[in-house]
Amino acid sequence: MKSEDEQDRYDLLENGSIRSILKNRKTQFLFQLPAVLLLVLVVFAGFFGIQNSNKNLATISIWVIWWSLLIISLALFGRSWCFMCPFGAIGDWVQRRTFYKKVNDTFSLNRKWPAKFRDLSLAALFFLVITWADFQFDLVNSPLNTAYFLVAILGLIVIISIIFERRSFCRYACPITGLIGLYSMFAPLELRAKEKETCKTCKKKYCISGNENGYECPVFEYPGTMEKNANCVLCTECVKTCHFDEPNIISSFSTGSSNRENISFNIRSFAGDLFTLTKTRMDEALFILMLLGVTIFQTLVMIRPWAGITRDLMIYTGASYDSIRFILFITAAVFPVLIYSIAIAIAIAISKLFDQKIIFKDLITSYAYSIIPLGLMMHLSHNIRHLLEEGTGIIPVLSDPFGFGWNLFGTSGYMPAPLPGSNNILLIQWLLMLVGLGFSISIGKNISRRMFHGNNCAYIPVLIFVLIFFVFNLWVLGQPIMHKH
Repeated sequence: MKSEDEQDRYDLLENGSIRSILKNRKTQFLFQLPAVLLLVLVVFAGFFGIQNSNKNLATISIWVIWWSLLIISLALFGRSWCFMCPFGAIGDWVQRRTFYKKVNDTFSLNRKWPAKFRDLSLAALFFLVITWADFQFDLVNSPLNTAYFLVAILGLIVIISIIFERRSFCRYACPITGLIGLYSMFAPLELRAKEKETCKTCKKKYCISGNENGYECPVFEYPGTMEKNANCVLCTECVKTCHFDEPNIISSFSTGSSNRENISFNIRSFAGDLFTLTKTRMDEALFILMLLGVTIFQTLVMIRPWAGITRDLMIYTGASYDSIRFILFITAAVFPVLIYSIAIAIAIAISKLFDQKIIFKDLITSYAYSIIPLGLMMHLSHNIRHLLEEGTGIIPVLSDPFGFGWNLFGTSGYMPAPLPGSNNILLIQWLLMLVGLGFSISIGKNISRRMFHGNNCAYIPVLIFVLIFFVFNLWVLGQPIMHKH
């Protein structure tokens, strides 16, 4: 008999065709290869194409199309991008010296990643550095700098793959792994163990040791204890390797065969992880809050009042524009952490009035996950405007990707126009924000019921924090936009 939670899920691996496709070692390669070829094309365009961001494949495909579609995919499909990521693919190919076959020896020193950096600290630092580099070196408007940036990331991945074991870069150092992982917890897809008790009694544990059918989990996850999408890169190696032959194991999904499988790939309700999460981490909580501030800052620098604000600050302080922008950028990243900490302190004070003792660390980490839907929809609202207003610019670029005067598809002279009007885009943004707010409040109340046994009073300060950022972001989205692209 399935539990109520299990009944809300549909296992795609119950379909024989889907199971066969995901078990085939060539499947991931067939998705990775086009992505790698496109990456090569983009880098070539950046180095040798016309240095006009509106007419070069490098800038418009990466900063308008790919980045916007990535955020959308996180909300709908979780870390599906990681399945086809060309950077991860090249790291795997170099390390394994094969495109898709299973090999036993690797071209790597297989060093352990330093224990003190087995969290999101490096990923957060790289994310801030790259976000700042976008402002400082105007990556979105420079095909050449975009190409240099992509080659630098690729070189770093290859070096780390040769030195460290498995996909250490993807797990601990990728500048967007924190963003991808946390946002993917909202997605209606999950890869999990069917029955955790079966994992406990399984002696072989091929999912973490590998076998002739596939590799051990490249990002050091164990399906038997995994309860969220944050780290799983959907490589499906565990789908390929999982089976157990212990005759003493009786499973509710057993078919009578001596060879059983215990991995499921489920369709579920949105935000499934966030409603059931029991294990929280401080590094993830801080990343959520930092991401909230950085997302708002990226929109702030595009609105018309920004020019006046920075001009006044330059006059009053005598500082340069770059200095002012850097200070405001760091402030934006830190400010949500400070305000949220005050809200948590007030929540603890309220809980004491009801003789409920909660540790500060437990509360600050638990409530932080309730902010993910709001942060995701803020990010999506920001990028949906780029995609709808500037995305059609890819149509002429596809006919002439390097600016050489080609007309491959007869569209090089096409004059793109925004898809919907500005007011319609704003309506879409506000609807997305309302969806994020609804999920965040629902998850926050659920956390309160779990931690305070039905008393939601302690959630009020956090709710006020959420509403403040919600209203402020609505105001920012409603301002006239000065596009960077």
